[in-house]
Amino acid sequence: MTEGVQQGVQGREYTVRHLFGEQYLLEYYQREYTWERRHVVELVTDLANAFLRDWQRDHDRQQYASYRPYFLGPFVCHPTQLKKNLVDGQQRFTTLHLLLIHIERLLKEQGEEDTAVMVGQMVRRYAGGQHHYTIDVEERRACLEALRAGADFDASETTVSVQNLWRRAQDITDALPEALRDECLPIFADWLADRVYLVEISAADRDLSWEIFETMNDRGAGLTSLDLLKSFVLSRAGREQARLNDAWRKMLADLSEFGRQVPSNFFETLLLARYAAADGSEDAEIERAFHEWVRVQPERVGLNVKGKDYTDFVLETVASGAEQFRDLLKAARTRTDGLHAVFYNEVNGIDSQYLLIMAALRRDDSPQIVREKAQLLASYLDLVFILRVVNNDSAVQAQDFREEVHRLLPAVRETSTVDDLKKLLGREAADLPYNFAGVEKLSLHNNRRHLRYLLARITAFVESGSRKPDEADRYLGYGSSVTDGDSVPWEIEHIWANKFSLHVQTGVANEQDFQRERNRLGALLLLEKSINASFGADIYRDKLPHYAQQNFLTASLHPTAYKRNPNFRKFREKQGLQDVFTAYPDGFDTKAISARATLYRRLCEIIWRADQLGFTEVTSSVPQQRSATQQKKPRYGVQVADLMRVGLLKEGMALRGELKRSQRVFHAAITASGRIRLEASGEEFGSLSGAGTAATGGPSNPGWTFWCLTLPDGTAGAPLSAIRKQAIEQGLLDRSQPSADPLPEAAENGANR
Repeated sequence: MTEGVQQGVQGREYTVRHLFGEQYLLEYYQREYTWERRHVVELVTDLANAFLRDWQRDHDRQQYASYRPYFLGPFVCHPTQLKKNLVDGQQRFTTLHLLLIHIERLLKEQGEEDTAVMVGQMVRRYAGGQHHYTIDVEERRACLEALRAGADFDASETTVSVQNLWRRAQDITDALPEALRDECLPIFADWLADRVYLVEISAADRDLSWEIFETMNDRGAGLTSLDLLKSFVLSRAGREQARLNDAWRKMLADLSEFGRQVPSNFFETLLLARYAAADGSEDAEIERAFHEWVRVQPERVGLNVKGKDYTDFVLETVASGAEQFRDLLKAARTRTDGLHAVFYNEVNGIDSQYLLIMAALRRDDSPQIVREKAQLLASYLDLVFILRVVNNDSAVQAQDFREEVHRLLPAVRETSTVDDLKKLLGREAADLPYNFAGVEKLSLHNNRRHLRYLLARITAFVESGSRKPDEADRYLGYGSSVTDGDSVPWEIEHIWANKFSLHVQTGVANEQDFQRERNRLGALLLLEKSINASFGADIYRDKLPHYAQQNFLTASLHPTAYKRNPNFRKFREKQGLQDVFTAYPDGFDTKAISARATLYRRLCEIIWRADQLGFTEVTSSVPQQRSATQQKKPRYGVQVADLMRVGLLKEGMALRGELKRSQRVFHAAITASGRIRLEASGEEFGSLSGAGTAATGGPSNPGWTFWCLTLPDGTAGAPLSAIRKQAIEQGLLDRSQPSADPLPEAAENGANR
């Protein structure tokens, strides 16, 4: 531990466990929690990657102590009686607090009670006859209580800060990788508590703490990579320095409208997209100090001769690239005609789209060509995203798409025209390992955000096709801009009210079957929050007249939607959907749910069809599974398919999982490609934890320890973690190449894409 004390100022490094054993206050003038989704995702992703670079599946609980530490920066506080007043650092502290609450809940769900207690002690403490949260702000209490309980919370009547707190908590749920929600969660909790450090700068009083804060933030700012790159380039440009300085300042001003860090983000993206190694091996170096990367090897960016090369770099490459980047940022923040996919990717956190798009753009591309290229590439990433969603592939986070972008980067760099891109993406789309068959079995579990997106897209498609406004952005809660933060997303509506006794005539035998059918995609709609709240608990017969007044996808349940609505009729005829759009005036049973799922599948197949996206259609008679080098690589170790490859598991093997606290038993089977098919629903998953989470209905599941082989007498045999351990100890997995990600059965069997 390091320590420095001078004139009432003390600096020490502390672990998260130590710091969150204290209590902190926020003064009224700085209680606003303002972090955006991107900040939260970046912090969670950085922590996850730092942990996963050292963790191995065969590590025991004690080995985390040898993992590399992670430093989260300094913060400023001063003592106030028994508590400390946070002057600087509350955004990080609040986000860490939200992460700890989420981890505590996941641990409880997994039955890791002791570890949950440990984390819970960092979330809140008991003193004076009541619980006090680590960050003690009264207006947050109700929100934090709901998060701890896994309950819903209506933030609409709260302050802007609390509304943002609730939204960012949902972002943490989305951003935490599935690998960390699996069996390594207790180890990650230990690592976060004991191997993540912050430096506390403690002042004797409030005035001194604010003086320190102002000194840290307002004075003596060091030169950035951007400053150093400008100095390097302009010093070698010869007589054009004044002109180049004006161009540089204009670039900074234009990009800074989108945020203080955006100019630096632009240079990182430009260098990674067009000049760095396509495999991502130079990403960290450029992100750390891009000016140094250029200075050491200027020829990589075409800077061979002093003077003209440097002038051209600023006036042509940088100036045109900055203008293109600015247009992309505009389209990402506000849904723009011809660039809708860029907006959708921003909504879904696929920020690596900028890297791929900038790789395809040329400095002399017209604005129209820029739009066409951007929409094509963004549409491809959107297609990959939605296919992974409907096939329960957990690789839908920012880092997963970074890997997909690096795979595509060399080929995209080789393209020059829009037609080149259309052909390339047509081939890529034809070779994707998934199709939309998964929609038929898809259900709501811990994928609410993703299903809301799917429902928003198909709802908007039906509306716009029937000559109604396309309001997908409003459905998703973004109003006119991604950065609004004020709009409330539409809510997923269950057609069946949440009461089994009201639905015994629908063909379900028990409460478990009822919940499973109720959560199927075909039993879901998207409605405005106020409308959903007003009749969401009613029985179907009472809901139906209200449905008739809503969007066409919802209204299509009622017979009146098919009368005197010529535009809706023309839409159905044009898209060939007459046979799947059906009214259900007399009731909505399990057969109706399946029929609606088929309708949703057909809509997805139209929206994300290759020619609809602008790709050149390519027909492949034999679907080809990408090799391990082409397919995204397993990032977190062993997969079921790997154990099948070495003969320890086989297709059709029955699996059994049990929730001991409720004595509920679940059954599944291994498919030919190593996916997990739940027996009750037929829904398939790419991971054991994903299958376990969906089966149990909880927020997480330690899949490798939860699922066991089923013995001939129906009892549980060895957990799959034991079989994996056997493979590792015997070195079986070292003798062959890792498998590609498992494919759904329909893709393996050559079903239409």
